[in-house]
Amino acid sequence: MNDEPGLFDIPTSRSPEAFEALQELPIRPEQIQQIREAFDMAGVTDQDERKSLINSVLIRDVASLRELHAVEVRRILQAIKQRSKPKSTGSAWDDREEDTWIDKL
Repeated sequence: MNDEPGLFDIPTSRSPEAFEALQELPIRPEQIQQIREAFDMAGVTDQDERKSLINSVLIRDVASLRELHAVEVRRILQAIKQRSKPKSTGSAWDDREEDTWIDKL
């Protein structure tokens, strides 16, 4: 038998240094754009409100989006999505999400 790792051998542990390197990857420009678009869709336009929401998700204070790490983006997007709620008109008929047979006529 050969002691060399096979094609499908999966390492069972990673070095702490590799994990820390992944945690420190800087945010990519497309991720910054995703966050900005999510804020726009949620109707959050005030910069102080945006910063407050981001800082509430993270355990550190950031001054701009460029200070974020790539791994933090998912949590921020989820928090923005939870904050944005569809506006209710007060009518269950108008607030429905699916088309009915009447809408299709």
